Amino acid sequence: MATRLEGKVAIITGAASGIGAASAGLFAAEGAKVGICDLPGTGIDSVVEEITAAGGEALGMPADVSDPDQVEAFVAAVAQRFGRIDVLFSNAGIGGKGTAEEMDLIEFNRVLAVNLAGGFLCAKYAIPHMREAGGGSIIFTASELALVGSRRNLAYTASKAGLIGMARSMALDHGPDNIRVNVLCPGAVDTPMLRRSIDMHDDSAAYEQMIVCEITLGRIGHTDEIARTALFLASDDSSFMTGATIVADGGATAQ
Repeated sequence: MATRLEGKVAIITGAASGIGAASAGLFAAEGAKVGICDLPGTGIDSVVEEITAAGGEALGMPADVSDPDQVEAFVAAVAQRFGRIDVLFSNAGIGGKGTAEEMDLIEFNRVLAVNLAGGFLCAKYAIPHMREAGGGSIIFTASELALVGSRRNLAYTASKAGLIGMARSMALDHGPDNIRVNVLCPGAVDTPMLRRSIDMHDDSAAYEQMIVCEITLGRIGHTDEIARTALFLASDDSSFMTGATIVADGGATAQ
């Protein structure tokens, strides 16, 4: 039986689908009790049912990570249900296409509110519980685009790059609390968000092939591959890592 997270409690945001859902299932299979959230109507209950059917323990709640009251309530509910918090996988995120000229301030701010401020809020409310538990691991989902930039992807790229700087500062601030803070930068992974992006193009097959051609391994990644990387960062296998940025992009940024 896999037990890399035995006795730990993990929070995962953006967990109704994609990387978040895959990570919730894997963390539970590795022994963690998981608290998961996503926006209302996104299917978070189905993920909870799958985890409990497999013998795990999970608490699911609807929550918008850009809303401080909702984040505080979610974190408090997880801590009350399971008694502690050891891992935060801040994974929720949204896209936002456009150049500086095309994008209005409302959309720009919304992307940063979810992708960057959402991570800040989750950490803000989780850190006191981690300190009380004797330490913990915080993981932020950024993106390969945080490292290389992307055309017509201004807000998304800025928000993901911001996570890297924020994580480094948090790592310095909370190292004395035995709280590690790292960033996971996936490349193109087969998630609903990527599929929506591909389907926006008139010739979606050609656009998908263009993405594949930019990946050294010659394929789009799978959510379980990113979940396993998140598990490494969540577990004691990465006990001497903090302030680090881990790239899992099939070699796209190696070119």
